[in-house]
Amino acid sequence: MLHGRHWVRLVCMLLVIVVGASSADAQKKKKKKLPSQKFKGYGLPEAVKTRPQNLPKVSKVDENRRTECRDVAARIDALVEAKLKQEGLAANPEADDYTFVRRAYLNITGTIPSLQQTSNFVKQGSARKHEELVDRLLNSYGYVSHTYNYWASILRIKDRPENNILAYPYRDWVKDQIRINRPYDDWVSEMLTAEGKVWESPASGYLLRDRSMPLVHVDNTVRVFLGTQIGCAQCHDHPFDRWTQKEFYQLAAFTHGAVTRDGRGQPAYKNGNPVERLKQEKKDQTGENRIAGTANLLLQANLFRVSFNPKRVLKLPHDYQYSDGKPNQRVESKVLWGEIPAEAASLSKREKFAAWVTNPSNDRFAKTIANRLWKRVFGVGLIEPVDDLKDDSPCQNEELLELLCEEMKRLDFDLKEFTRTLMYTATYRRQCSDFDPSMAEFYHFPGPRLRRMSAEQIWDSILTLAVYNPMSVEAPSTDELARVANLDLAEVSYSQLTSAQKAFDESLSPQARNKAMNQTANYRRQVLMRASELPSPLPPDHFLRQFGQGDRETIQGDSVEPTVPQILTMFNGPFSHMLLEKGSVIYDNLMRARTKHEALDVMFLTILNRPPTSRDKTSALREMGRGDAAMGYGNVVWALINTREFMFIQ
Repeated sequence: MLHGRHWVRLVCMLLVIVVGASSADAQKKKKKKLPSQKFKGYGLPEAVKTRPQNLPKVSKVDENRRTECRDVAARIDALVEAKLKQEGLAANPEADDYTFVRRAYLNITGTIPSLQQTSNFVKQGSARKHEELVDRLLNSYGYVSHTYNYWASILRIKDRPENNILAYPYRDWVKDQIRINRPYDDWVSEMLTAEGKVWESPASGYLLRDRSMPLVHVDNTVRVFLGTQIGCAQCHDHPFDRWTQKEFYQLAAFTHGAVTRDGRGQPAYKNGNPVERLKQEKKDQTGENRIAGTANLLLQANLFRVSFNPKRVLKLPHDYQYSDGKPNQRVESKVLWGEIPAEAASLSKREKFAAWVTNPSNDRFAKTIANRLWKRVFGVGLIEPVDDLKDDSPCQNEELLELLCEEMKRLDFDLKEFTRTLMYTATYRRQCSDFDPSMAEFYHFPGPRLRRMSAEQIWDSILTLAVYNPMSVEAPSTDELARVANLDLAEVSYSQLTSAQKAFDESLSPQARNKAMNQTANYRRQVLMRASELPSPLPPDHFLRQFGQGDRETIQGDSVEPTVPQILTMFNGPFSHMLLEKGSVIYDNLMRARTKHEALDVMFLTILNRPPTSRDKTSALREMGRGDAAMGYGNVVWALINTREFMFIQ
């Protein structure tokens, strides 16, 4: 008997099968006119019709390391193939150029390639064109945008983790670490040790994300960076792993001294409570003492400042019941395994913790990120789940994982170079296989796993079909925010606060940011910007949330499960209309086609990144030849974006 969620999944699958089985059948059931005929008064915003200029410079991969990268890739392939042979399996055939170029763009930049990008790759005669494409895409800002989406889900990045915390600088800082390709261990260490206001020290946004939950913060940190779940031990000895409650508290003692908000004895309170002082000043001037709106937001935001108090002591819970400690007993800090690096011996406890987490000798740090990136490229981790590693976790290929860990250390945690190596493999160039990761058996990687696009990949791919510039609004920089928002609360006057409020309201406040995006890039209540540039989290009814983007409350809380709202959005949403607005990318490409056959090639190469088959041509040309040509073209475009083929990374 099927339960509710299984019925939903079945209905969605049937709907997708109906749409994808035959473009002719789909077109007969629903005919759509060009939006220029049906939706007069709309039209794409001018800002998205112009190609983007002056995107931030991205750190380039080193061309001189290509041979080195190729050699390591060959070692990876040998280990994959040895395991396949051991299991009596064969590697998949190599994917064709159309499949590879689409896969590489989606995996690296988060979007399908354009018509021209597809054609250029297929026509290219270089024997090393696959490697050259990977390098070019890793050097693009698309890599930064898509990789940010990946980390935003893991780190649960929100614009405002609390109502009065403005975490925009933290968002931008994470993007910058990706853009400059800073070594992973360096930027993790900075997140774990940063102090100051978020616009002074953007990495402090990591701690502010969980500022009222210090023990949960420890659990999240160990889970994200060491792939180990110790959260159960916060309340009792772990029932499924070896961690005890006391060990959890000993580890938490390293970060217990972290303070996230100024109070008595701290800089903002040098001249008394700044909130009460400013309220009194307002009352003296206006007769009213209530500070509200963005003035209060600025005031409260300046109170959030990360610092470290080494005198703070962590104690065991009042109801502690194990024989290795007593209730309310002081806890001395101790790591879960290994030792604190000698070079960190004289540092603060928080810095010692960061040094232990990111030390190359801490094998779980390298193993976790190597396993995460393997899954990101190939669709399944060598150990699953990737954030629940145990001493006895079964591994699909231990020798391969050991090689990946050593390679991560050899590269000094250069995540881009590591990704490049994985994508240089013959394994990555092979055809995909379907595999259900919920199965108990291992996937042996005859090729990458067939996957549905993420919500961000679907959104950004639709933008690629329609707009030339999905980066049309430049967000205010951290320096701009700091110049206006940073107030010395010990000295600031009420008149200075109101002056800062006016400047903040003009272009820097959350409302001003949203207004700028809506004025510049709005199409039928949808802001046509890349997913990485949109507010976080988005409302539950937004396209990205409908297609599985999480609410940023749980680590990697995204989903690719099908739902009825997804089908209805693709069938009846504004996006199929947007594609055929005058000035859209696909519209302009179709206008350059001289015949129906050329137009059909344009549609398939733009949407599915492959030419039509003979069967495709028969069905589509028949539809395009009926009556109103605009309607026929619209029907084919609508059918193609509603196929399963469009939604999946093959």
